[in-house]
Amino acid sequence: NLDCTLFYVERADMMQVTSRNTISSLAILGTILLGVSVSNASIFRGENETTSSSAMESIWELDIFNLPPTVPFPGEGWLGRIATTETAFLAPNGETYTSAYAALLENEPLKHPCRNFNAYINSIVLPSTFAGRLVDMMGLDLAHYVLCYLRNFIGSIFVYYGVAFIFHYFCYIHPVSLETFEKRGRPRPSAEIMWDQIKLAQASMAIYVLLPVADEYIVEQGWTQMYFTIAEIGGWTNYLIYFVLYFALVEVGIYWMHRTLHTNKWMYKHIHLLHHKYNKPETLSPWASIAFHPVDGILQASPYLLALPIVPCHYLTHFILLFFTAVWATYIHDAMDLNIDPIMGSKYHTVHHTHYIYNYGQVFTFCDHIWNTYREPDGPTGVVTANKSRTRPTSGRGVKTTKAN
Repeated sequence: NLDCTLFYVERADMMQVTSRNTISSLAILGTILLGVSVSNASIFRGENETTSSSAMESIWELDIFNLPPTVPFPGEGWLGRIATTETAFLAPNGETYTSAYAALLENEPLKHPCRNFNAYINSIVLPSTFAGRLVDMMGLDLAHYVLCYLRNFIGSIFVYYGVAFIFHYFCYIHPVSLETFEKRGRPRPSAEIMWDQIKLAQASMAIYVLLPVADEYIVEQGWTQMYFTIAEIGGWTNYLIYFVLYFALVEVGIYWMHRTLHTNKWMYKHIHLLHHKYNKPETLSPWASIAFHPVDGILQASPYLLALPIVPCHYLTHFILLFFTAVWATYIHDAMDLNIDPIMGSKYHTVHHTHYIYNYGQVFTFCDHIWNTYREPDGPTGVVTANKSRTRPTSGRGVKTTKAN
């Protein structure tokens, strides 16, 4: 039933925080949520569609070569590619499609733009013939998410090794590294340390990449306020407002998740401690970015997913943010001295690894300032001076803003 005409055209237990900072915590979260509710609340009713169903039908009645210019990314080139009748694909539901990816989209890519986007990215990594075999074995829905998982896993390997190697070159191989280490008398991370980090990161990766699959699932099910085009949110001004609100909520969420992994004794011992065995500048490197317990990585990244039902977010921006976090994690673990306050750069995060109870933020320092866990780096990283100590406190109660000295 090849209908080409129809076809052609995705220990604070937040635990109740009972410290002196509870009021300010609620104030920050309340401000963010209030901003979400009052700005253009009428735009969203929970749908994930780019246009109305009637508009979708009118688009799909057009010929592939006469599609309107409003077809969202990945555009009509992708639609034409999956509509090319090279080999007919018979899906388990008894329908015949032009390709396995056309079957996964059930000939309605514009009706499900986020799923369409994921199918497009999957097709770059995994060919249609492989997708077809998975569909035959698992059915349409399960095959789609297995393809997303495999794509995420393969992509994470390229991102982890590619980004870490670039940082490794500039940190340790480039001639400027002599200024950073030998001329300062600062020890370099050993090959054994970096190899340990690589093994731990690779082992964690297979489970860690399940979180983006869960993210894709709830988006495609319409359980979030995700939108696909700028026009859908009402223009660039609204896009920027919602982006700031979304990222602020994510930053607050990551701060408290990270802090809970420290203050909850069971979680620290069984989950987060594995990452904090790298507790000196000479034991940190770009390879330590995701060298953690896989549950640790999932918990710390979960605010990116948990904020989606609350704050509208542009899907492609969200996708890029997930990539950005991988690059950022590499940067903040390189133990170098490049920082621009109020950015939570590598020098600040090195203080977190050496002193444990400070600088929990991901990208910015504002959460640490608000909740009194900010500690300013003092002097060049990894170089012991008369005014600098490597002693590491063991308790996080009563922390005040201070310098690491």
